[in-house]
Amino acid sequence: MKTNNTLGIIFANSHDALLGKLTKHRSMGSLPYGGRYRLIDFSLSNLSNAGIDKVGVITKANYHSLMTHLGSGKPWDLDRKNGGLSILPPYASPDAQVYKGRIEAIYGILEYLIESTEEYVILCDSDVVANIDIKKVISFHKEKNADITVVYTHGDKPEGQNDMMDFKFDADSRIIGVNFESAKDCDYSLDITVIGRQLLIDTVVSEINTGRVSLSHGIFGNGYHKYKIYGFEHKGYSAVMDSVENYFKSNLELLEEKVRSDVFDRENPIYTKTRDDMPAKYGISALAKNSIIADGCIIEGTVKNSILFKGVKVGKNAAVENCVLMEGAVVGNNSTVKNIIADRFVQITDDRQVDGSNNTMYIEKDSVI
Repeated sequence: MKTNNTLGIIFANSHDALLGKLTKHRSMGSLPYGGRYRLIDFSLSNLSNAGIDKVGVITKANYHSLMTHLGSGKPWDLDRKNGGLSILPPYASPDAQVYKGRIEAIYGILEYLIESTEEYVILCDSDVVANIDIKKVISFHKEKNADITVVYTHGDKPEGQNDMMDFKFDADSRIIGVNFESAKDCDYSLDITVIGRQLLIDTVVSEINTGRVSLSHGIFGNGYHKYKIYGFEHKGYSAVMDSVENYFKSNLELLEEKVRSDVFDRENPIYTKTRDDMPAKYGISALAKNSIIADGCIIEGTVKNSILFKGVKVGKNAAVENCVLMEGAVVGNNSTVKNIIADRFVQITDDRQVDGSNNTMYIEKDSVI
């Protein structure tokens, strides 16, 4: 099913501040994930798999690595003469300012929306890991003749975001109540929203004129009485990156076969920019168990229950357990590391003991310990 009548919009800097130093020098969308991916790959792949061939990525800050990763959009079949991938920076007009919320972010690309011809817009954050069949979401939206459709899932609502919504529905899946407080065992939003393009333009202009900047509080919190807003349930795996702890936890959850098969569904692949490298090399005394180990790694010690990105080196008699080690990280000979996130090119020198068991430990890029 082609959905060329739908425009995709992705917010690349979704809730950056919640991940602290992990997003200090990069956008949420460009944050490495799962051994070879970036977080934005999930939203882009969901849209691409639905046949959406025009996608705008709204940036805010620290988006150099994001642009390098996205390039022309070829991995997602978005390198096109018409439509394709567009990077939408925060300073699109002379009077533009860095946006405070999604309403201001969309207002900053209003000209892009006005010049587009698609009937529908699907808004996605880049801090959600999930493989979602967008074709079904759009079909549901049309079947219900909805003004707005939001994708939700059931469970304990992540607590990091102050604008995360959970919903109450009637028997027809129409939203009849919205809550922004912490909640357990609820139906909470994954911040994937289908809305008519003209309705989005009109609503954003109206919200700006009233001084509101939050899409959630504005359109949903104040609008479910006015608009026909429906919920589409995603029943598969999902994870929201609202803290360093949840980022760490969701990476390690990929080591579970059920989670991997759900996220990396062969019928709806997750695409990413690929860089060819040699296969991982294992020394004579190496041991690797229940881990994801990317190309270019050199393993001479022991690796258990960990995610290793491209080019990681684990020295002789070294032990790595319950860790996320990003590209180029090095664990020296006779060193032991447990329960840590090591950013790119971190070096753990020989004979070190680094343990983040009491609290998830993050080691900044290029650090030497």
